[in-house]
Amino acid sequence: MGEPTTFNEMFQLLSAENKKQTEQLTARIKQSEANVTSQLKKNYIKIEKLEQRNVLLERKIRRNNVLFFGLTVDNPTELVKLTISKINELFSVNIQESNINNIFKVGKSDSAPILIEFLSYLKKAELFKNPEKLRALKNTPYAISNDLCEEDRRELKVLREHLKKALNENKQAKIKGLKLEIDSKLYTAKELEDLSDPDVSLSSSSDLEESSEEESEEEEKEKVKSKSEPSIAQTKKSKKRKQQKTPSPEGIKTRSNKKKKTARRF
Repeated sequence: MGEPTTFNEMFQLLSAENKKQTEQLTARIKQSEANVTSQLKKNYIKIEKLEQRNVLLERKIRRNNVLFFGLTVDNPTELVKLTISKINELFSVNIQESNINNIFKVGKSDSAPILIEFLSYLKKAELFKNPEKLRALKNTPYAISNDLCEEDRRELKVLREHLKKALNENKQAKIKGLKLEIDSKLYTAKELEDLSDPDVSLSSSSDLEESSEEESEEEEKEKVKSKSEPSIAQTKKSKKRKQQKTPSPEGIKTRSNKKKKTARRF
């Protein structure tokens, strides 16, 4: 081909070249967007795993700790001695300084809680073995709790909010660890947060879950039926094939007559 001579030919060539370059550029942009999206998803998964790992590490570090509330100590040098003495008195245990890694106040105020770091989880668990002693603290200015990480404190706050709501609905509810038991069913904080409508009661949400499970079972049954039972089109095709394969009685007669004629000729 020779070089374009007219303006229209030159314009068509330039338009085709521009269109080709635009398509190539668009394809590159789409590919880059896909790569960025894929990388973002990978990074999100990594961050989520790191956050979960961080929570597990924090729980492990705080596992042997307790927070003690209500004890006022004027002299900081007496903090360890007075704390151990009061703990032994309230819980009827025998805690020694050799069982403790550290004792310090969490805050500068006089009413700040005292953090007790035990060397052994078993020694710490002795404080929670006697439910009567724990209930007796309600009539005193003292209180004790586990040293929870930030995520666990957030989850516990959610559980308490839904506990209050369930009790207002005259349901049997109580907190067990980091789960809320309502009418003999356990719910995590995430499950409670995932409820679409906060005004929907938990009983209705469980009914919805059961109905969705029933619907999924019905769908599975329908799939099995569709696989086992042939379709109408398939049955029609099979009937046509049978009709084509099985000759009619008239056809059989004509064939036999032809055979007789050929035999008479011979």
